[in-house]
Amino acid sequence: MSNLARQSIKVPSNISLKLDGNSLLLSGPLSKAIINLHIFIFIDVNTNKITVSDKLLPNSLGNKKLDGKALQGSTFALIRQHILGISTGFRKQLNLVGVGYRASIKSKDSKQILNLKLGYSHKIDLPIPAGLKVICLKPTVISVYGQDKQNVYQMAATIKSYKSPEPYKGKGILYQDEKILRKEGKRS
Repeated sequence: MSNLARQSIKVPSNISLKLDGNSLLLSGPLSKAIINLHIFIFIDVNTNKITVSDKLLPNSLGNKKLDGKALQGSTFALIRQHILGISTGFRKQLNLVGVGYRASIKSKDSKQILNLKLGYSHKIDLPIPAGLKVICLKPTVISVYGQDKQNVYQMAATIKSYKSPEPYKGKGILYQDEKILRKEGKRS
């Protein structure tokens, strides 16, 4: 049994839950979410708590039993992240460090595009996926916001991949709380 799944998930009062077969329907102030559950996972939904456990099913190949212990912790974490996402959302902030590094948001054909100037000979235009909100707080600060943690962190990683920080001068795109281990340059 997963150590996480031994606990129960507390559900805020502004989120409504409905268990429909092998699907868990969540609706909150920001959005709605549907989580498809594996057949080996059993969920007990109370008014303000959710507990996740595994079902033991007989195997037709012999006397061994199939169980969902391996899926129990993953399902627990997935439900907890969806509850956080539809109640408060997830945010990842990036800082552009370097001379002339700038970011801006452009609209083109009713689509939002993130325009990056990162010292290359060309500008980088990155389309913003649906369900995410990208804001340039300053020309050197980008904030990615959304309800799905995976999409938010993937968009932040994609932006960072265009100019990873280098260890000598510390230039590049960094996460807000990231520290760069600086190397010493050549001595003469």
